[in-house]
Amino acid sequence: MNMHILIVEDHKALRKSLREWLGGVFPQCDFFEAASGEEAIEICRDITPDLILMDIGLPRLNGIGTTKSLLTMVPNTLVVILTIHEDEAYRSEAMSAGASAFVPKRVMKTELIPTIKRLLAASGHKGSKGMK
Repeated sequence: MNMHILIVEDHKALRKSLREWLGGVFPQCDFFEAASGEEAIEICRDITPDLILMDIGLPRLNGIGTTKSLLTMVPNTLVVILTIHEDEAYRSEAMSAGASAFVPKRVMKTELIPTIKRLLAASGHKGSKGMK
């Protein structure tokens, strides 16, 4: 059974780019996309993602509020905050909301893949074996 990764990002081009990039690295995953926190909540009523990539700067319900809501619905899901906001206050809020990791977009090309692999391997999520 494939792992499910949900990309929650309001910029369509970035969602598409992330999906294509991560799809090449994690071919054993099924990817889902949401443009808002509300849309992510709707998707999680139908699927249980193994991992969620969450932007903070979403319209209406921001990524931190969405993370709190989603983790009450799907508590074993890993959430990686992927954001332009690098101040410690955002990191602290994200971790308090239940995020598993915080990756600034500025360093996503070098840090996102290792972060995802580390989290999936450490959690023992299905399908994470054999990832290099």
